[in-house]
Amino acid sequence: MKKLLLSIAAAAAVVSCTVIDNLKGLPTAEADSYARALEHVAKHLDTEEFKIYHILFSEGEALSDRLFFVSVSMIDRDDRTFTQTFYLDGRAPGNPSADNGIRKPEYETTVGIDLSELDPARIAAQIAQAKTMLPEGHSYKSVGRYEIEEEVPAGNSAFNRNRKPGQQHTSFIVRFTEDGKETESSAGKTSYIYYEAKVTVGPDGTLTIE
Repeated sequence: MKKLLLSIAAAAAVVSCTVIDNLKGLPTAEADSYARALEHVAKHLDTEEFKIYHILFSEGEALSDRLFFVSVSMIDRDDRTFTQTFYLDGRAPGNPSADNGIRKPEYETTVGIDLSELDPARIAAQIAQAKTMLPEGHSYKSVGRYEIEEEVPAGNSAFNRNRKPGQQHTSFIVRFTEDGKETESSAGKTSYIYYEAKVTVGPDGTLTIE
């Protein structure tokens, strides 16, 4: 569990933005939000040409409780890797950029994350369960990110120890506050206090929170 601070001015801006954009907002815990986000990505991404090995759904401003973008890492048939961002606020998708990180997957051996097999209802159910696992006296606020990642080989063999290519892992970040202790003041400034906890989804669907 990690403690973070958000200035009151920033928090006010987040609330204002959420109200203004409410009609097109996508709450971070709702199945329909993930369904619409997946539909948006599938509309713009050629899944016949690319295999996805990492997908991340991200909140915009902390505690805004609104999905803002989906980031996808993928590989094409020529073993070229790319990352592309798909915005959920009406903007056009960002241009694909070459992914020159330590990951060096190959198209043929990459299993790929099938967008059509991602179940928004299951995602929402996992988040709902995570809410019940928060410490007593704390209140859920939003999901910071939800991601699925496939283990792929690294270019340096030293990083491949204990790596199991093809296995896919799911995790997400929940953000929450302590009841009655949402703010603190120091040196004349007041900050909004919130916490983050990482939730890992096991192969059998069991959730672990830390």
